[in-house]
Amino acid sequence: MVQAIRQQMPRKRWISGEMDADPFMLPQRITIPANEIMYRLFGFIRYAVVHSDGVKVTDSSPILGPFIWDEPMTAFRGVALRVAWRDHRGGQPVILVQLVHRNDERRSIALHVSFDGADVAARWRSWGRVLGLPLLLEDRGGELQMAERRLGSLKIDTPQPHAGANPLSARRPMTFGMTGRPRLWQTRLMTGTRPAAY
Repeated sequence: MVQAIRQQMPRKRWISGEMDADPFMLPQRITIPANEIMYRLFGFIRYAVVHSDGVKVTDSSPILGPFIWDEPMTAFRGVALRVAWRDHRGGQPVILVQLVHRNDERRSIALHVSFDGADVAARWRSWGRVLGLPLLLEDRGGELQMAERRLGSLKIDTPQPHAGANPLSARRPMTFGMTGRPRLWQTRLMTGTRPAAY
């Protein structure tokens, strides 16, 4: 069944080389050559400037001229970790970190491309944190799934057990000042002695 799904799905191709944009030095200028055959025939190159609140893009062609568009960051669904291929056989995988548009896949922007996968997870998480977008993972069927459980802008995690106070100990917890001094200022003035050691 999985083999049948893989054969039916068209493989995403990445013909260009590696690229790496730094999320901690915004605005970041990215040059992305076209990968689709029709866009390559017309010589399209995408020049994108990524800001923390939006993206400004120029799709430039020496034949058809420039096409300029911009989108706010709310127009993007999230930062996705995807796999593409350098050939039709699927022997050379390419790992992409991509800013995925909500409505138009052609307006998605590649932020990081790696052939060996080194540091790709760190770049993926850094871009999601800097841009304030959710992290997405592509499954085998080509669908994007949320990598983290979220409730609005809050990340939901498994509840952790809380270590309560020790019932066998009568002393105050170490987190209260860690000095052993009395809580009230008047009591401190009246005693004038060294606190009892724990």
